[in-house]
Amino acid sequence: MPGKNIQELEKENQHLKKTVEDLWTINQLARIISSTMPVDQILDKVVAVSVKGIKAEQGTISLLTARENEETGDPFKTMIRKIDVSRQVGRYRLDDHLSGWMLSNRKPLTINDVKNDNILKGVQLNEGIQSILSVPLMCKGNLIGVLNIFNKKDVGGFSNNDQRLLSIIASQSAQIIENARLYEEEKQLRRYENELEMARDIQEGLIPKEVPKTNKLDISSFFNPADEVGGDYFDYLDLGNDKIGIVMADVSGHGTAAALVMTMIKGIVHAITSDFESPEKALAELNSILNQIGPKEKFVTMIFLVFDVKNMKLQYSSAGHPPLVLYSSKSQTCELVEFICPALGISSLSQYKQKQMTLSPGDLILVYTDGVTEAFNTQQEMFEETRLLEAVQETAKQPSAKIIEHVKKKLQEFIKDASQSDDVAMIAIKAT
Repeated sequence: MPGKNIQELEKENQHLKKTVEDLWTINQLARIISSTMPVDQILDKVVAVSVKGIKAEQGTISLLTARENEETGDPFKTMIRKIDVSRQVGRYRLDDHLSGWMLSNRKPLTINDVKNDNILKGVQLNEGIQSILSVPLMCKGNLIGVLNIFNKKDVGGFSNNDQRLLSIIASQSAQIIENARLYEEEKQLRRYENELEMARDIQEGLIPKEVPKTNKLDISSFFNPADEVGGDYFDYLDLGNDKIGIVMADVSGHGTAAALVMTMIKGIVHAITSDFESPEKALAELNSILNQIGPKEKFVTMIFLVFDVKNMKLQYSSAGHPPLVLYSSKSQTCELVEFICPALGISSLSQYKQKQMTLSPGDLILVYTDGVTEAFNTQQEMFEETRLLEAVQETAKQPSAKIIEHVKKKLQEFIKDASQSDDVAMIAIKAT
């Protein structure tokens, strides 16, 4: 009897000691993590406390992501892996299979005989894996990740108490992890919004506020940036000798990078145009410079028009830009005038050509970016060149401002409630 009492006392003492250790582990975790810490630091501490508190060889934590891993098809991403450096062990990789099981069951899993367990039957295992304890990270009823512990150091494998402790750790950590992840996403969103605002400011600064003053040309323009800033740019140039240059360009891509390339383009255009008498040569020089100093992943479409106001002649050249719309007052018809020349910045070997025409009173030129013709409606249909020609034809005898307003109206009626995915820019130039 006395021996039995001593055994019971020792058992109770061990239980009390384990309870104190578990409480220390939980309190330690609560003390060292907070939702204002970076997510990686929180995960690192959660796994470290888990491995130490349960006396395991190593642990991992995987978070559920918005999209699957392209290589493995696994919707979870292993963020942190901790190894007990006091023992020479390799990395145990069983995360994909465990995450799949957890997606289906969403409850703790304890396996102390890995080789003979039915759940892992057919799974190719690392020879070092002997036992596994896996618990879900649940936040407001949603699975956000999985906490895995491998190889209990003590004989006998993982116990019910180990499972209970790891479940408490997971429960205590899940909300903090999710809050920290949301906090980081919010910071990233604010950073993106700040960059977007900066890009808009850059873009708006590039767009001229006034049109050239001349009695021979009636010029109107329209620019409407998309929610996600694109790379549209247009400008007016005083070339001297009664010549006016009009440039319209579209930098590939969106956001701050495209806006910065636009700034560079404007600077180059203003620096070189006075040195070249023709738009063809100006585009060739622009292309040469962009291929030397421009970002390799960016290219620029551009149309360059030079109006000789005194003689009412137009020279124009294009680098991969959408075809211009020409309305002839003589035939009273609209047509597309297209150049098959490469965009700027693609190859230093690209060559450009130009055309020339004489303008009569009532003739109209409309240049635009692909945000007009490639605008989608809610049925995913594009506005396209045919509708643009029809809209111009309907008001071609009106002043340029009326023509721009009519095209805008037709474009808006077409897209209706669909979101604007790209910048929209247009310039109408009418001979008077």
